[in-house]
Amino acid sequence: MNVTLETLSAVFRIAKHLANLDGELKQEEVKPVHEFFQTFDGMNDDLLRKIVGYANSEMTDERALQLITEMEEEDKQQIADLFATIVAADDVITDTEREIYRKLSSICGLPLPEIGSPLDEPDEEDEIIPAFMVIKSNGHTRVEQSNNEDWSALGDELASWIGADRVEIVRFTQPLNALTEKLSLNERHLVFMVDRNGAAKEDIGDNMPGTILYGSGYEIMGDIIIAIETDKGYEIEGIMSRSLLGEVMDAVDEAVDHLLIFD
Repeated sequence: MNVTLETLSAVFRIAKHLANLDGELKQEEVKPVHEFFQTFDGMNDDLLRKIVGYANSEMTDERALQLITEMEEEDKQQIADLFATIVAADDVITDTEREIYRKLSSICGLPLPEIGSPLDEPDEEDEIIPAFMVIKSNGHTRVEQSNNEDWSALGDELASWIGADRVEIVRFTQPLNALTEKLSLNERHLVFMVDRNGAAKEDIGDNMPGTILYGSGYEIMGDIIIAIETDKGYEIEGIMSRSLLGEVMDAVDEAVDHLLIFD
């Protein structure tokens, strides 16, 4: 592979992003990066420090993607295999990791990785009707599903699940942001919805999980619905795979000190 130090810095920057998709750098994800750089003649600790330093302090994601896109086709196979190895290193490939890998491959024009798995289609059995978590004020949690995509219909359906006329969307609180980061939701974020007029009703109780997810001391009243919202357009979506639904349910339960009771 005949590349510049700047291109190697670009590879390191993107590789680091991929290794950190699950919120932590694991040894099995870092090892392929180290082994990749050791394949270059003359590579030593000083040179590697320069590459890493440049990648972290001067390289931008846009420039990194550009440099990888401009690589020779035969060199791109090595990069595709490296990135695929990182994604698959912990033997768990989430829907988010798969989607980000595909998007990266499309942007940079990478070939299919020879190791395969990150571009394999997910199991059809994993695909589900878009699902939402309904958390009652007593902590009892159930899953509701809907094929509605248009908000005029979906909004009414969501409201009916919690006995509301209309729902209000809560987004970008500190606890929700932390969950979004932990779940590595690609161009999406976690939200919850409440009865827009819940505070005025006398027959509903306080929702401790909702209050914790709000995170600023304001008491959330009545049942809430956990959903996903797109970063662009702010469109509400359900969770579309069993694997991601399980990840969201576990992460939310942990974030609210295991107050959820699954029906």
